[in-house]
Amino acid sequence: MNKKILILILSLVFTSEYDLTVPFNSKSEISYTGSHPAHSWTGISDNFKGGIVCNGLDDCNIEIQIPMGSFDSGSSSRDSNMLYYVESNKYRYVTFYSKPFSISDDMLSVGGDVELMGLIDFHGVEKEILFSTFIYPEGQFLRGKVSFDIYLSYHRVDRPSLLFLPISDRIVIKCDLYCLIDEFRSYAEK
Repeated sequence: MNKKILILILSLVFTSEYDLTVPFNSKSEISYTGSHPAHSWTGISDNFKGGIVCNGLDDCNIEIQIPMGSFDSGSSSRDSNMLYYVESNKYRYVTFYSKPFSISDDMLSVGGDVELMGLIDFHGVEKEILFSTFIYPEGQFLRGKVSFDIYLSYHRVDRPSLLFLPISDRIVIKCDLYCLIDEFRSYAEK
């Protein structure tokens, strides 16, 4: 029994030495855009936790946790209404965890396409999503931009109405994420 515990501790010590966590830079933003026949709007958050976590550059994951209350659409009453309908007192965060992907030398020097699959948890409902993104170097950063759709009905969110018409079921999510590229280059040189 003691031998198993010693092996477990040693494996944790040695594997954690090689793990890399690169947080998203404060330039990063995540937005949602909703629409109604009368108008559309966009709420933006730059106040979220997350980054790229790697155990070797061929085994990286994106992890994101966004507080619902961090989105700002420029209208406090609209933001308050959004928080009411998504039940932010009960479901405080939206989370996303990607399945493993690789960060290649080419991606660090010229960029590359990545098919990302992951799990989004919104309003207590998990849904697997798949999207394509181009991850590329930009100055001191590794940058990735992506856009995908979620549907309020799938996540069991009641849609508010304006002038007796509900808002669109489709919400467009856009992510513009930045990580310091030197973290990946230094890790690759180990």
